Amino acid sequence: MTDEQILRKIAELFERGDYEAFNEAANFIENLSDDEKTPRVLCELGRALNNLALENPEEPDLKLLRYSAEVLKSIEDGLLENDHLLNYRLGFALFYLDRAGEALERFKKALVEKPGDEDTKEFIGACCDKLTLPIYKRSFAQRIKDGWEKFAAGESELRRLISEKADSDDITNLCQELLFDTFTDFCFEVGFNGEKYDLILSPEKDKLMLYLLDEFKKRAPESVLEHWNILLGRQAVHNDKFELGFHGKRLGLSDVTAKIEERGGEYTVVGYCEKLCDVLAEDENEALWFFDLLLDMALGEIVNMRYIDFIHLESKPFEGVPLNGLYSEAERLFGGKPDWDTAESFLESGAGYEMKPREFAEDEYPTPRLDAFFGFACIPSFVNDYLNGEYEAFNKADNDGAAAGFIFFPVHVFEDDETSKRGEKILDFRDELERYITEKAGDACVFIGGASGYDNCYLDFLAWDIKPVLDAAAEFFAAQNTVPWAFYQSFRDDVRPVALMRNDE
Repeated sequence: MTDEQILRKIAELFERGDYEAFNEAANFIENLSDDEKTPRVLCELGRALNNLALENPEEPDLKLLRYSAEVLKSIEDGLLENDHLLNYRLGFALFYLDRAGEALERFKKALVEKPGDEDTKEFIGACCDKLTLPIYKRSFAQRIKDGWEKFAAGESELRRLISEKADSDDITNLCQELLFDTFTDFCFEVGFNGEKYDLILSPEKDKLMLYLLDEFKKRAPESVLEHWNILLGRQAVHNDKFELGFHGKRLGLSDVTAKIEERGGEYTVVGYCEKLCDVLAEDENEALWFFDLLLDMALGEIVNMRYIDFIHLESKPFEGVPLNGLYSEAERLFGGKPDWDTAESFLESGAGYEMKPREFAEDEYPTPRLDAFFGFACIPSFVNDYLNGEYEAFNKADNDGAAAGFIFFPVHVFEDDETSKRGEKILDFRDELERYITEKAGDACVFIGGASGYDNCYLDFLAWDIKPVLDAAAEFFAAQNTVPWAFYQSFRDDVRPVALMRNDE
């Protein structure tokens, strides 16, 4: 069949507009040959899947929506970047997956191609509402609960497959299925250590992902922990016989010579491996990827991502230590603080930063946070993205039902003859707010930093369930007589703040 004939048949089915018609259209497209599945035909598959997924709008079929998004993203190179139908249908799937940040980007692209389209504009407004006050149908806290319940129900079968050394694809597919309801995208490894089974959750060098995985681990039920170790990041291997296969070769840590170099407070691990020289010459990125994997095994993934800024492979040998001896060198350099190699210590760490406050004209809306002159951030990407008008970090949290934002209140009401004491009063008030939220909202969020500004003071958090957090904050401000107003702001500069309390005019 020609492309035109296929599209005409699909259009005829869509004209009926009922569930069976969309199902018939989806089956028809799925059964076409690969040559007949052109980008435009697959774009129609996205439409069919979206409609099938929304048969019950109150409980959308997440599998079908994810499949739709996967299909539509796969054909982007075959259609124009601002193709209206592609972006509208992809935005639709992402919106009902509760991924409003990514959906908004798609609907904005769709509107460029079809200006004034009312349906697109309505979705843009709905996305902005969700991002302004991100209360999810399934918060990350709920996703964790659902995910562990599903894992607990199916983990015995997963243990059986591992014990019987079943096909790795079968093991991977089952584990993905069990954790499907929790994470949009995640990396994991499973195995048996001789006593218990290991579920290793890898943050892939992303500290935000480490926060999500850490919270997931904390809420693991006892029925799962009876059989499983839940581990954050690949663990350091202290086994001289450890090897990995790569390009038809077996490589162990002792096959690599390495050293740690420090320049300006940044650390680079330089390595040499004769068995990698041919790969390095052909594809440097692939060789570096494997070297980084070996480094995870030598140091542990948490140590690697926390302390090592760069990696480099040499093509000629140099004097160093075997890679399986690099942990001792890292401990000498970085081990001065307690728990230097643990995920918990890394999560509590952060970086201070200074800013040049921006001045606003009298008729200009003063964007929150641009008055800040100093701050501290456990996840710097949120602050960097916000200040640069980017949304990658926010969208990543948003995709999993976690809300990233900050609470702010004015500082002009805090007075003292001594500047230092005035600053102490402001920070003491912020600390009181943090303690109150922790007491009332429990483990609904984690605090990840804050900032001091000439106009406002800021408290940053990542919420697993934002409603109890903002309810507690509103209750705190309503009960005090210090500040006249307080607001919540998502870590996005394209949405407005939400009032928690206002007593000013």
